[in-house]
Amino acid sequence: MLSISRRNDPCPCGSGKRYKNCHGTVQGAPAQSRATTARSQIASGSIAEAERTALQAIAHNAADAEAWTVLGLSVQATRPEDARAAWEKAIALAPNVPEPHFRLGDFHRRRGAHALAIAAYERALASGSRHPVLLNNLGLSLQALDKLDEAAARYREALQLQPALVEASANLADVLRMQRRYLEATACYAQAVANSPEVPSLWLNLGLCQHRIGALAEARASFQRALELKPDDGHALVNSASLLIAEERFAEAAPLIEQAHALRPDLAEATNALLYVRQHLCDWRDLDRLFEKQRASLALSGGPPGSPHNLFALPYTPGELLAATRKWVAHNLTPVSPKRAAPATLVDGKLRIAYLGPDFRSHPLASLLTEVIEQHDRSRFEIFGYSLGPDDGSPARARFIAAFDHFVDIRAETAEETARRIAQDRIAVLFDTSGYVMHARPEIFVPRPAPIQINCIGFPGTLGSNCYDYILTDRFVTPPEQQVNFAERFLYLPHCYLPGDSRRSMGTPPTRPQCHLPECAFVFCCFNGGYKITPTVFDTWMRLLGAVPQSVLWLLEANPTASANLRREAEQRGVAAERLIFAPRIPLAEHLARHVLADLFLDTFPCNAHTTANDALFAGLPLLTCAGETFASRVSGSQLIAIGLPELVTASLEDYEALALKLAGDPDLLRSLRNRLRRNREASNPSDAMNYARALEQLLLAVCDDLRFERPA
Repeated sequence: MLSISRRNDPCPCGSGKRYKNCHGTVQGAPAQSRATTARSQIASGSIAEAERTALQAIAHNAADAEAWTVLGLSVQATRPEDARAAWEKAIALAPNVPEPHFRLGDFHRRRGAHALAIAAYERALASGSRHPVLLNNLGLSLQALDKLDEAAARYREALQLQPALVEASANLADVLRMQRRYLEATACYAQAVANSPEVPSLWLNLGLCQHRIGALAEARASFQRALELKPDDGHALVNSASLLIAEERFAEAAPLIEQAHALRPDLAEATNALLYVRQHLCDWRDLDRLFEKQRASLALSGGPPGSPHNLFALPYTPGELLAATRKWVAHNLTPVSPKRAAPATLVDGKLRIAYLGPDFRSHPLASLLTEVIEQHDRSRFEIFGYSLGPDDGSPARARFIAAFDHFVDIRAETAEETARRIAQDRIAVLFDTSGYVMHARPEIFVPRPAPIQINCIGFPGTLGSNCYDYILTDRFVTPPEQQVNFAERFLYLPHCYLPGDSRRSMGTPPTRPQCHLPECAFVFCCFNGGYKITPTVFDTWMRLLGAVPQSVLWLLEANPTASANLRREAEQRGVAAERLIFAPRIPLAEHLARHVLADLFLDTFPCNAHTTANDALFAGLPLLTCAGETFASRVSGSQLIAIGLPELVTASLEDYEALALKLAGDPDLLRSLRNRLRRNREASNPSDAMNYARALEQLLLAVCDDLRFERPA
């Protein structure tokens, strides 16, 4: 309760005089101006003096609502409950005055009581106020309760009244960013930084949105400005590094992330990025510690999410991958609409299916999916392509465009616009070919624009969201007992879930000297990305080199730093660095042709070769794999079984090593495997594009029957 002095009481200042003879007057000012004087004292920083002046005004007239309001302002920092009581008294005395309602709303908002805050703000508005700050603060409480559209409307109203109100611009931008409306958010953040260019967080958020819309140069400049204003900002360092990571400039990104990690060891984003970059650089310092730190963070219910795509090459269990992906979804996607799209009917006698993703260009997806699209039965199906990624002008891009009946570049559209387009196109089955990779926009799937939505080919694991009905798979990659670890239901193809492209051209095979390989050596080969190489697998490889005289290991040169690190790691294990030979990146036809120079492809674990295995088998190179529990660890095994080489699938790294050693020492056995691979590949392969397309179509028709679609004859 507030202690208020009456005129004949001792003065609260401690002078010993009566209140009326001491602070009962303010420099001779009339009583009715005391509240105004107290406001001026607050404005000048004389808070204690303002409290005394407000108390004098109340002592003079206890019904002075303005004095009670100002008293609350003078004590809100030191005695917030007394401030609340003062504002409630002011409201009781003058219920139609907006300010005490506004002040009470701020009191509740700061304490997280947003429903009470909204009620108070609304009463202030009902009393006639349209102050921009009131509207902004009401928006904050609406936003806190996830009423994002209502919050945005209040911020816009505030900006109409005061266009330079930085807080409203920034808050509106935050809401738009939460709604994944990155283009609009970029404009709002730009307005905010124009009016307040010295706030580093505004530059950081502007950069985040610029990054999402593909304005990478602008994003880099924004992150740089954020760092100039706050050099020790871990978030700005990590996001600056993310631009370099997107361009595969891992060696340049590493120092920024290491600086962020040193400044903020508690920043999960820095730990996650450092782990990811070091995997790509084959820099295994503290790898186990960083992994366990990431694992512990992901297991915390309140901890930040990690990118699901960055977890496959680490030893997570299927259950951990599902939990981590669900956490990412909860943090990054709005809740899924509880309703499906209305069941579609045939359009001109055909079922419409669509593939959506960012990789309809020169990309591994082209080696897998293009011919399947070409082979779809046009008498029963109409095929749409929605492209999110860059147009690289490549022959692969041109072939994709020609393969679809309808191809639309949707980069300039918002997620809402694309979802409306899909619904208006009356798509029955919508395939997501990318999941959570770069340029992907899973938010398009959230409002369920198609009756059936399928996680397909591009992401080797669950997407953790109930906006996907199925994941396209096979019984080896995901045995039925693994269903518990997937948000989607299994849609089983009768053979390998991963298709291939029989139209891939192969160049003229080079010679071993042309590829810097010794003529008489046994060539172990692995063309997987360096981030898939783990110390445990590398240990196995080095033991094989030690056991097989004159053998070499032929690897893909991902980046010079990774190559140097792997050579150093080999020497530390007693293997001469020159026994590791690195193949440069070259066009696909030439790359396929050089496979003939290798003797045995050694797979990685726990993330296998996927398209890389498809290429090796297509080129006639036997591949040895180890299958684990996760989807990503079983893809090579599925392909080997489909091509008729199940004996090359092992269940442990010990068996993998023993079989590799046996094959390296038995040229006749290895030759027979190579011959069988060639014969099976040339014969009718159940995974070839035509068979694959027919099997997939039968699955889709069965699913359509389940949803009571009208089925094509």
